Amino acid sequence: MEYELIGTIVPAVKCILKPGEAMYTQSGGMMMYTGDINYSTGLRGGVVKSVARQLLARESAFMTTYYAEKHMGIVIFSTTIPGTIQCLKLEKGSSMICQKTAFLCAEEQIMADVVFTKRLRAGLFSGEGFVLQKIYGEGRVFLEIAGDSIIHDLKEGEVLYCNSGNVVAFQDSVDFDITLVKRMSTLLFGGEGNFLVKLTGPGKIILQTQNQMQKVKIYENQ
Repeated sequence: MEYELIGTIVPAVKCILKPGEAMYTQSGGMMMYTGDINYSTGLRGGVVKSVARQLLARESAFMTTYYAEKHMGIVIFSTTIPGTIQCLKLEKGSSMICQKTAFLCAEEQIMADVVFTKRLRAGLFSGEGFVLQKIYGEGRVFLEIAGDSIIHDLKEGEVLYCNSGNVVAFQDSVDFDITLVKRMSTLLFGGEGNFLVKLTGPGKIILQTQNQMQKVKIYENQ
Protein backbone atom coordinates (compact mmCIF):
# COMPACT_ATOMS: atom_id res chain seq x y z
CA MET A 1 0.00 0.00 0.00
CA GLU A 2 1.34 3.42 -0.98
CA TYR A 3 0.48 6.52 1.02
CA GLU A 4 1.14 10.25 1.15
CA LEU A 5 0.72 12.65 4.05
CA ILE A 6 -0.96 15.84 2.87
CA GLY A 7 -1.87 19.16 4.48
CA THR A 8 -0.19 21.14 7.25
CA ILE A 9 -2.59 22.50 9.89
CA VAL A 10 -5.17 19.69 10.00
CA PRO A 11 -3.48 17.00 7.89
CA ALA A 12 -4.75 13.90 6.14
CA VAL A 13 -3.28 10.68 4.76
CA LYS A 14 -3.86 9.71 1.15
CA CYS A 15 -3.86 5.91 0.72
CA ILE A 16 -3.40 4.48 -2.77
CA LEU A 17 -4.89 0.99 -2.73
CA LYS A 18 -4.13 -1.72 -5.29
CA PRO A 19 -6.66 -4.50 -5.95
CA GLY A 20 -7.05 -6.57 -2.77
CA GLU A 21 -5.58 -3.93 -0.43
CA ALA A 22 -7.72 -2.44 2.34
CA MET A 23 -7.72 0.21 5.09
CA TYR A 24 -10.14 0.65 7.98
CA THR A 25 -11.07 3.57 10.21
CA GLN A 26 -13.58 4.61 12.82
CA SER A 27 -16.90 6.19 11.91
CA GLY A 28 -16.24 9.63 10.42
CA GLY A 29 -12.54 9.09 9.71
CA MET A 30 -12.87 8.94 5.91
CA MET A 31 -12.68 12.27 4.08
CA MET A 32 -13.11 11.10 0.46
CA TYR A 33 -12.45 8.25 -1.96
CA THR A 34 -12.23 7.79 -5.72
CA GLY A 35 -11.60 4.98 -8.17
CA ASP A 36 -12.60 1.34 -7.78
CA ILE A 37 -13.27 1.52 -4.01
CA ASN A 38 -15.95 -0.33 -2.09
CA TYR A 39 -16.57 -0.39 1.65
CA SER A 40 -18.29 -2.27 4.45
CA THR A 41 -19.07 -1.38 8.08
CA GLY A 42 -19.15 -3.85 10.93
CA LEU A 43 -18.14 -4.80 14.47
CA ARG A 44 -14.44 -5.40 13.93
CA GLY A 45 -13.01 -8.04 16.25
CA GLY A 46 -16.41 -9.36 17.29
CA VAL A 47 -19.26 -8.06 19.41
CA VAL A 48 -17.49 -8.20 22.80
CA LYS A 49 -14.37 -6.30 21.69
CA SER A 50 -16.41 -3.77 19.72
CA VAL A 51 -18.78 -3.00 22.61
CA ALA A 52 -15.80 -2.76 25.01
CA ARG A 53 -14.17 -0.27 22.66
CA GLN A 54 -17.30 1.88 22.65
CA LEU A 55 -18.10 1.70 26.37
CA LEU A 56 -14.57 1.88 27.79
CA ALA A 57 -12.48 3.73 25.22
CA ARG A 58 -15.36 5.98 24.06
CA GLU A 59 -14.66 5.06 20.46
CA SER A 60 -17.16 3.90 17.86
CA ALA A 61 -18.03 0.20 18.07
CA PHE A 62 -18.29 0.11 14.28
CA MET A 63 -15.33 0.26 11.92
CA THR A 64 -15.54 0.92 8.18
CA THR A 65 -13.19 -0.94 5.83
CA TYR A 66 -12.37 0.52 2.41
CA TYR A 67 -10.93 -1.83 -0.20
CA ALA A 68 -9.93 -1.71 -3.84
CA GLU A 69 -11.64 -4.31 -6.02
CA LYS A 70 -10.50 -4.97 -9.61
CA HIS A 71 -8.68 -1.67 -10.09
CA MET A 72 -6.73 0.88 -8.06
CA GLY A 73 -8.50 3.38 -5.83
CA ILE A 74 -7.66 6.25 -3.49
CA VAL A 75 -9.00 6.87 0.02
CA ILE A 76 -8.17 9.94 2.13
CA PHE A 77 -8.50 9.85 5.93
CA SER A 78 -8.43 13.18 7.78
CA THR A 79 -7.59 14.14 11.35
CA THR A 80 -9.90 16.01 13.71
CA ILE A 81 -7.32 18.24 15.44
CA PRO A 82 -4.51 20.58 14.36
CA GLY A 83 -1.27 18.66 14.36
CA THR A 84 0.45 15.88 12.45
CA ILE A 85 0.02 12.24 11.48
CA GLN A 86 2.48 9.58 12.61
CA CYS A 87 2.83 6.43 10.53
CA LEU A 88 3.96 3.28 12.34
CA LYS A 89 4.97 0.11 10.51
CA LEU A 90 4.46 -2.79 12.87
CA GLU A 91 6.20 -6.11 12.43
CA LYS A 92 4.67 -9.47 13.31
CA GLY A 93 4.73 -9.94 17.09
CA SER A 94 5.20 -6.24 17.91
CA SER A 95 2.63 -3.98 19.55
CA MET A 96 2.08 -0.40 20.68
CA ILE A 97 -0.02 0.95 23.55
CA CYS A 98 -1.83 4.17 22.56
CA GLN A 99 -4.04 6.76 24.15
CA LYS A 100 -7.72 6.28 23.36
CA THR A 101 -8.03 9.06 20.78
CA ALA A 102 -4.80 8.45 18.84
CA PHE A 103 -6.00 5.86 16.31
CA LEU A 104 -6.83 7.26 12.84
CA CYS A 105 -6.70 4.35 10.39
CA ALA A 106 -4.79 1.15 9.67
CA GLU A 107 -4.20 -1.61 7.19
CA GLU A 108 -6.50 -4.62 7.35
CA GLN A 109 -3.93 -6.82 9.13
CA ILE A 110 -3.68 -4.45 12.12
CA MET A 111 -5.83 -5.09 15.20
CA ALA A 112 -6.86 -2.53 17.87
CA ASP A 113 -8.03 -3.82 21.26
CA VAL A 114 -8.94 -2.16 24.55
CA VAL A 115 -6.40 -2.71 27.35
CA PHE A 116 -6.16 -1.53 30.95
CA THR A 117 -3.22 0.15 32.66
CA LYS A 118 -1.11 -2.38 34.53
CA ARG A 119 -0.98 -0.32 37.71
CA LEU A 120 -4.06 0.91 39.57
CA ARG A 121 -2.46 4.21 40.62
CA ALA A 122 -1.38 4.99 37.05
CA GLY A 123 -4.99 4.71 35.95
CA LEU A 124 -6.28 6.76 38.86
CA PHE A 125 -3.88 9.69 38.71
CA SER A 126 -2.27 9.88 35.27
CA GLY A 127 -5.19 11.65 33.58
CA GLU A 128 -5.40 8.88 30.96
CA GLY A 129 -7.72 6.68 33.05
CA PHE A 130 -7.51 2.91 33.14
CA VAL A 131 -8.30 2.34 29.47
CA LEU A 132 -5.79 2.48 26.62
CA GLN A 133 -5.63 0.82 23.19
CA LYS A 134 -3.27 -1.96 22.14
CA ILE A 135 -2.40 -1.93 18.45
CA TYR A 136 -0.73 -5.01 17.02
CA GLY A 137 -0.34 -7.09 13.88
CA GLU A 138 1.70 -6.67 10.70
CA GLY A 139 1.29 -3.52 8.63
CA ARG A 140 0.91 0.24 8.87
CA VAL A 141 -1.16 2.21 11.37
CA PHE A 142 -1.63 5.99 11.36
CA LEU A 143 -1.97 7.98 14.60
CA GLU A 144 -3.33 11.49 15.20
CA ILE A 145 -0.82 13.77 16.92
CA ALA A 146 -1.80 17.04 18.65
CA GLY A 147 0.94 19.38 17.47
CA ASP A 148 4.22 17.81 16.40
CA SER A 149 5.49 14.35 17.31
CA ILE A 150 8.67 13.54 19.20
CA ILE A 151 9.92 9.94 19.11
CA HIS A 152 12.38 8.68 21.68
CA ASP A 153 13.96 5.23 22.08
CA LEU A 154 14.43 4.50 25.76
CA LYS A 155 17.29 2.22 26.73
CA GLU A 156 16.99 -0.46 29.39
CA GLY A 157 16.29 1.29 32.71
CA GLU A 158 16.18 4.78 31.17
CA VAL A 159 13.34 6.90 32.57
CA LEU A 160 11.35 9.73 31.02
CA TYR A 161 8.98 11.99 33.00
CA CYS A 162 6.31 13.98 31.20
CA ASN A 163 2.85 15.46 31.37
CA SER A 164 0.21 12.79 30.84
CA GLY A 165 -1.37 14.79 28.01
CA ASN A 166 1.82 14.54 25.98
CA VAL A 167 1.85 10.74 25.80
CA VAL A 168 0.60 9.35 22.47
CA ALA A 169 1.94 5.80 22.36
CA PHE A 170 4.66 3.50 23.66
CA GLN A 171 5.87 -0.03 23.02
CA ASP A 172 4.47 -2.80 25.18
CA SER A 173 7.94 -3.28 26.70
CA VAL A 174 7.83 0.22 28.28
CA ASP A 175 6.64 0.41 31.89
CA PHE A 176 3.91 3.04 32.40
CA ASP A 177 3.61 4.52 35.90
CA ILE A 178 3.03 7.85 37.68
CA THR A 179 5.06 9.75 40.22
CA LEU A 180 4.31 12.65 42.59
CA VAL A 181 5.86 16.04 41.80
CA LYS A 182 8.88 16.26 44.13
CA ARG A 183 9.12 19.92 45.12
CA MET A 184 6.34 21.54 47.16
CA SER A 185 6.70 24.85 45.30
CA THR A 186 6.24 23.06 41.97
CA LEU A 187 3.33 21.10 43.38
CA LEU A 188 1.57 24.30 44.47
CA PHE A 189 2.52 26.78 41.76
CA GLY A 190 4.01 24.86 38.82
CA GLY A 191 0.76 24.41 36.93
CA GLU A 192 1.65 20.82 36.02
CA GLY A 193 -0.72 19.08 38.43
CA ASN A 194 0.29 16.77 41.25
CA PHE A 195 1.55 13.85 39.15
CA LEU A 196 3.81 13.16 36.19
CA VAL A 197 3.84 10.09 33.97
CA LYS A 198 6.93 7.92 34.44
CA LEU A 199 7.96 5.83 31.42
CA THR A 200 10.76 3.30 31.92
CA GLY A 201 12.58 1.59 29.05
CA PRO A 202 13.41 -0.30 27.04
CA GLY A 203 11.23 0.68 24.12
CA LYS A 204 10.02 3.40 21.78
CA ILE A 205 7.72 6.19 22.94
CA ILE A 206 5.82 8.82 20.94
CA LEU A 207 5.00 12.19 22.49
CA GLN A 208 3.02 15.17 21.19
CA THR A 209 4.00 18.80 21.69
CA GLN A 210 0.63 20.37 22.40
CA ASN A 211 0.96 20.21 26.21
CA GLN A 212 4.22 22.07 26.84
CA MET A 213 6.50 19.41 25.43
CA GLN A 214 9.53 21.61 26.08
CA LYS A 215 9.34 20.73 29.77
CA VAL A 216 9.92 17.00 29.23
CA LYS A 217 13.17 15.83 30.79
CA ILE A 218 14.98 12.54 30.57
CA TYR A 219 16.58 11.04 33.66
CA GLU A 220 18.80 8.06 34.13
CA ASN A 221 17.82 5.46 36.72
CA GLN A 222 19.92 5.73 39.84
